[in-house]
Amino acid sequence: MAAIIILDEFTAGQIAAGEVVERPVSAVKELVENALDAGASRITIDLAEGGLGRITVSDNGCGMTAEDVQLAFLRHATSKIKSAADLRRVNTLGFRGEALPSIAAVAKVAMTTRVPGSITGTRAELQAGSLAAVSPAGCAPGTTVEVNDLFYNTPARRKTMKNPSAEGALCGELVSKMALARPGVRFELLTHGKRVFYTPGTGRLIDAVTAVYGPGQGKEMIAVSAADGELSLDAYAGKPSLSRSNRSHLTIIVNGRYVRCPAVVTAIEDAYRGLLPQGRRPVAVLSLTVAPEQLDVNVHPAKLEVRLLEEKRVASMVAGALRNVLRGDPVIPAAIAERGNRYHYKEPGKSIFMQVPAIFSPEPEQDQSAVNPEPVDTVATGSPVASILPDKTVIPAERYKFLEDTVEDKKFPILHPLAQLLPTYILAGGEDGLYIIDQHAAHERVLYEECLAGQGNYPSQCLLVPETLELEHSEASIVIDLLPRFAETGFVIEHFGGDTFLLRGAPSYLPAGREKELFLDMVDFFNGKGSVPDQADFFKRLASSIACKGAIKAGEKMPFGAMEALLKRLARAENPFTCPHGRPTIIHLSNRDLETRFKR
Repeated sequence: MAAIIILDEFTAGQIAAGEVVERPVSAVKELVENALDAGASRITIDLAEGGLGRITVSDNGCGMTAEDVQLAFLRHATSKIKSAADLRRVNTLGFRGEALPSIAAVAKVAMTTRVPGSITGTRAELQAGSLAAVSPAGCAPGTTVEVNDLFYNTPARRKTMKNPSAEGALCGELVSKMALARPGVRFELLTHGKRVFYTPGTGRLIDAVTAVYGPGQGKEMIAVSAADGELSLDAYAGKPSLSRSNRSHLTIIVNGRYVRCPAVVTAIEDAYRGLLPQGRRPVAVLSLTVAPEQLDVNVHPAKLEVRLLEEKRVASMVAGALRNVLRGDPVIPAAIAERGNRYHYKEPGKSIFMQVPAIFSPEPEQDQSAVNPEPVDTVATGSPVASILPDKTVIPAERYKFLEDTVEDKKFPILHPLAQLLPTYILAGGEDGLYIIDQHAAHERVLYEECLAGQGNYPSQCLLVPETLELEHSEASIVIDLLPRFAETGFVIEHFGGDTFLLRGAPSYLPAGREKELFLDMVDFFNGKGSVPDQADFFKRLASSIACKGAIKAGEKMPFGAMEALLKRLARAENPFTCPHGRPTIIHLSNRDLETRFKR
């Protein structure tokens, strides 16, 4: 073994830089955090070649004196903590004193800074991590740091970088996240001097959200707030229609710091469970405020991950607040997306009256023979167009007013069924336009919640002829493990020996003839999971399968009374806006959209 030596300062600095400065976005993060800690209300980031050629970060913060400039590039030099005790209550983004020396170890760095009220500023230039020159300079109050030729002295690291466009995109994403974390700061991102992004710095989270995601998406975000002692939440959660295929649009902020926090991510996704299709992720911006002593920010070299000391409490508050909002507000996706300020109206408060067609005349019920059985237009039998024509049945007024008596909180729109389209969709009129309901998704949601409401009280019904189940060994093993769960939900299963079972009974609410199919679907789902699900998870999966198998299918015709009954049951659901798999049950074509489409 070679003799142990003490590394020289330059080599040690480059090793430390490898932990702190992985790529251009790392340098941008450290410099912007320093600007925020300096109290800046305006920060400008200018990039050349995606940050590999040049990174310039300018702010209007408190600046530094000439004496502080001499110390700023020394390792572990910091103005943010004084002892280890301060680590328990960190109130700044940076605190380790590693950012500037780590950047200077792998780039050519120049800093110009002036304290407000001072006549002159100071300029410092560094080469290979050491101060090369310090001189007086004229500049505006605040600090500007220019980083040139990043990784010029570490060619191996330089070769692993992506192309400038990709590196610049990473920097842009980070600046967006930091802008969401600090809505009171005006951020401006430039590429080769040309502005590509900025936020207004008004202090309102919704303004920062709109600047980052655009006005269209901003309108589809729902405000969320909650508080529990010193713990508080200010957030904007996207409607399910804003889902993404990854978590890139999920931003978590703790005490003004953009972080990664797996426990909070899990809580957010739990709140959206059942509202998003499989594989889709929510769009949300959550700003949490916790007591500094409840937050450990010293667990990651780049300070991207934090540890919450009361993790379960925070996760519970986040999940509960999101559930209340997502299941309380109508999150019906619009049929036509609005773009910017395209719509202008002389009478903003005007509402359009939608009259129920004459075929739903509020006259007393008549004999069917009194109603002309022929449609107004001649339509070929079996044509898809024929399906949109409602039955010529006269409906009394009391029947198309039914929802007004059943929807107490008015969260679900008051709807009047009009017709069936294809037949797959129910067309319904409402106070604010036309609503289109997916009959399968709506019935699936209704059955799912009704099944869950009957947990633990599922009556069994014996099959006329028991079904023989010859399973694979892995399937048989999971069935044996799940026998108590199946019994709790009304299945009567007998182990016939080996990998063979007899299905003698099934819950009475299952669609007739599909008992074996549903049972095997449950086995397939839990096979290979590695653990026996708890009762709640088993019930939810079973209810989802039952709802999918038992719901009315696309293409099945529904009489008016059936459409009416389905809408009534959907209105009473806890979450009437999506099916159990997260697909929307209803979309909305507003009066405003209709006016625009018809050029009114």
